[in-house]
Amino acid sequence: ATIGQIMADAPDKEASNEPAQKEAAHAEAASKPDDTQAALARAWRDAEHILPLDEVVRKEVWEGSIPIRLALAPQDISTFDPPLPFYVQAPRMGYLPLALGPARAYFQSYAPSLNSAEREMWLDYKGTPLKWHVPTGVLFDLLAQEDELPWPLTVHLSGYPEKQLLPYTGEGGVKCHFRQTLKQGACLRNGTSKRVNHLSVSQMEQMWTAILNNDFVRFSEVGAEILKPSQPGVGGLSEIKRLPVRVLLPHLPSPIQQPFSPFKPNGSLLTLGELLNTLLPTFPNIFPGSAAKDGAEKEQEGDDTEGEGKKGDSVAVVVVQGIQPPIQTPVLWLCQQLSACDGFVYVSVVPRAQEKV
Repeated sequence: ATIGQIMADAPDKEASNEPAQKEAAHAEAASKPDDTQAALARAWRDAEHILPLDEVVRKEVWEGSIPIRLALAPQDISTFDPPLPFYVQAPRMGYLPLALGPARAYFQSYAPSLNSAEREMWLDYKGTPLKWHVPTGVLFDLLAQEDELPWPLTVHLSGYPEKQLLPYTGEGGVKCHFRQTLKQGACLRNGTSKRVNHLSVSQMEQMWTAILNNDFVRFSEVGAEILKPSQPGVGGLSEIKRLPVRVLLPHLPSPIQQPFSPFKPNGSLLTLGELLNTLLPTFPNIFPGSAAKDGAEKEQEGDDTEGEGKKGDSVAVVVVQGIQPPIQTPVLWLCQQLSACDGFVYVSVVPRAQEKV
């Protein structure tokens, strides 16, 4: 009888604990929004002066260009005398194929006639095929040496490397890829691509024409509205769900892309160094030869900045839009001021030998 009484009482004891457990769970769940709001409020104190677009900075970045020296690949030359190099000034914000029309017309007469009416023109740099769908400035930051100006590239009119490059279908293909990437960046940023989907045909055409003409003012009339918060204050910061960032390394075929919130749970803004340390755990000690530094160089480099690893270990250089930003820079600032025309921030991590001035 005593055992039976104990067994009968056991469910009642468990039941008596259920309200307390539910209350504790509800209290914990209720505290999470409060914690999020508190972190958001703390983040806003730092983001208040970062979130507004700085048209001066953005215009300076947009108007950057790269001098390029083009030479026709020997295997594509059918004339006795090879053609002289062709020089172009390519906008950083544009795409390489958009700047190559005159060069294509120039080199055609030196190449053998092909059956196809439209030759598949492509470029390489020291044997590395250049991706036509990546902005020109990003390709330069990722691959070029600082003392190589004009940037020497090789033009090919045959032998398209299908396994290394996306199929190229002309300007229409570049335009389509730009729009899709713009939508992806907007979806990461706002949790939806409505800001791009709701653009009229004329607005999209204005953006594309501005890219073709390297016209910052006309592009910004539409593009800035994708970046600007729709409401003032903390509400504007809360609209940014994830940061559209792509990290590139010279030896990787594709960029590294992961969703990051603009601020951490404690309310501090995510810095460039923190993002890179998350994606590249050994950053900045990620390239061969890191142990070859001499003592004098180690002594000079020090350990003054967050995320630069141990003293003397920094062998990687971080480049965004041709600039080496401090790794303490909030990624939110980079997204607002140094984003490419497709809305993404491209962070190139290169060996120190490729350091840009």
